[in-house]
Amino acid sequence: MVHAIFCAHGQLAGAMLDSVCMVYGEVNVSAVAFVPGENAADIAINLEKLVSAHTDEEWVIAVDLQCGSPWNAAAGLAMRHPQIRVISGLSLPLALELVDNQHTLSADDLCQHLQAIASQCCVVWQQPETVEEEF
Repeated sequence: MVHAIFCAHGQLAGAMLDSVCMVYGEVNVSAVAFVPGENAADIAINLEKLVSAHTDEEWVIAVDLQCGSPWNAAAGLAMRHPQIRVISGLSLPLALELVDNQHTLSADDLCQHLQAIASQCCVVWQQPETVEEEF
């Protein structure tokens, strides 16, 4: 099983976890918020506390933005802990896929899967074409 953390600006990570729980019930995911007044070092401390409980197991940290403070904190942690993977683009479809597959895929395979389905998570609705029938 891959342990997972959602980490994002504001309350997004906690709200994402709440939404995932609405769909799946209890899940094995933690959330780390990045709130005003904090910096990447503060996030790293919070992430380290969670990861330290299972340092010999695989982790995926899903963040909202590449190169934002949550990403920088998670990437810094991953540099020191080779069992950690970091993926950006946290959204409800990505979060649901992560939870749905964290028990069956390795961290690397899970990240590859999430990247592969990412383009399917953004769909534009279009007005259907109407066909006029001649009578």
